[in-house]
Amino acid sequence: MNHNASPPPSANGAGYGWRWKPVDIAVIVIAFVVWWPLGVAALVWKLWNDRQPVPADLGQLLQTGVERLQAGFDSLVATFSGGTAQAPAGMPAPTGNAAFDAHVREEWSRIEADRRALLDEVDAFRAHLAAERSDDRDVYERFRSGRQTRG
Repeated sequence: MNHNASPPPSANGAGYGWRWKPVDIAVIVIAFVVWWPLGVAALVWKLWNDRQPVPADLGQLLQTGVERLQAGFDSLVATFSGGTAQAPAGMPAPTGNAAFDAHVREEWSRIEADRRALLDEVDAFRAHLAAERSDDRDVYERFRSGRQTRG
């Protein structure tokens, strides 16, 4: 088997390789302008990709990447902003299913109430510890003053 032979032509009559479009050239030029290693990576990817039996279109790949990036950014913003105006902070973004979203809101409210109750309990315990520490200090001070009067 001869591995050095050029691959067979595709269905449209063009052979593998050299499927360059203006967007491919523009992206590679911009990549070189931004940072030369990025340009080299884009060029190497394009040359490797063009040798594949079903090469990915760079324009479509960029569009898909931008859409994914936008969706991720929107999700991140929704997470930090609380999703919607009436949703508590940190609550996941709505799914679009009204029944499930209502269930999530109810559970979130229940968990928030439990969290607030736990925080109140922690604050009460800290106050109790502070009161005990102040009593400990009073006991210690009386002990020290009693020792100093005897000695």
